[in-house]
Amino acid sequence: MDILEHNIKQINSGNLSHTICSGISGFGWLCEHLRKLEMLSGEDIEFLDDLDPFLYKQMMVDIRGGNYDFLHGALGAGMYFLSRFDKKKVPEYLDELLTELEASATLCENGTVKWISVVNHKIGKTGYNISLSHGMSSIAAFFIKLHQLNFETERVDKLLRQTIVYILEQITYTEGSLSYFPLYSKESSTDNHNSRLGWCYGDLGIAHILWQSAVVLENKEWENIAIRILLHCGNRRDLQNNSIWDACLCHGSAGIAHIFWNLFLNTQLHVFQEITDYWLNITLHMAKYTDGSAGFLAWRTKEYGGPVKSDSLLEGIAGIGLALLSQLKSDEMTWDECLMLS
Repeated sequence: MDILEHNIKQINSGNLSHTICSGISGFGWLCEHLRKLEMLSGEDIEFLDDLDPFLYKQMMVDIRGGNYDFLHGALGAGMYFLSRFDKKKVPEYLDELLTELEASATLCENGTVKWISVVNHKIGKTGYNISLSHGMSSIAAFFIKLHQLNFETERVDKLLRQTIVYILEQITYTEGSLSYFPLYSKESSTDNHNSRLGWCYGDLGIAHILWQSAVVLENKEWENIAIRILLHCGNRRDLQNNSIWDACLCHGSAGIAHIFWNLFLNTQLHVFQEITDYWLNITLHMAKYTDGSAGFLAWRTKEYGGPVKSDSLLEGIAGIGLALLSQLKSDEMTWDECLMLS
């Protein structure tokens, strides 16, 4: 309750970042999550009713400006509103977001759809991002959530199919390739054939959304492709080649372990349990810093000061701790909805 009151004071004093990564949408999602766990009551979080119009406005500013980004744009606020689907105005808000996504999509000649976004903020380069953290896989995840709520099902399912087929067309794998998917779409760069192993970018996050799509749309072909890609991911164990520099959820070993644990629980394929155990072992060995939090430091290049302590969900020990706790309490894993994994 102290933390709740502190955050409300921060908002009232003008701290109005709206994103799910570092703003009110993330705080609001957490409050709803705690209400569903009966740790907070509806009365405890009534203040969210007053914040909804602000978050709706910011969400629409983002999407109309071409910023659909999950962590830093419209889809993050969309995820917050999905958690409040039973509120009177929320279905209307979600319908408007869906309409804007539909209108802003580029329809390809073969009937697929894609969305343009900034892929390099330093130089302002645009392209077609297929990742889970910032790209089209998060749009597919949003459609999956709407499908599960039986919201505009025919319209949503059509968009989901068009999105997934476009993403599947981006596969660049040939015998001996490191990854199935490039960092961005094929047309966005001529030098992005391999992608890292992590939740944020690359095969693992994309294939998880492909698998979810296959399940909700009952598409066995997509499910087989997703499993094949995920098994390939399970064989990628060279830390340097896969850019695994720390243990974080976002792009580190704990995130990889958690995704495979999630997959094992949902598919009961024991190979996923073995892969989970491998990455858990890597994670425990990452706790090697005498000046770290619980032995962990978040990786940074020398240019940015080197490894640092972090308590955060995406890059710090909060996320690592949740991944470890999920091994002990696998029936209490609904928290990973905030990563679009459940």
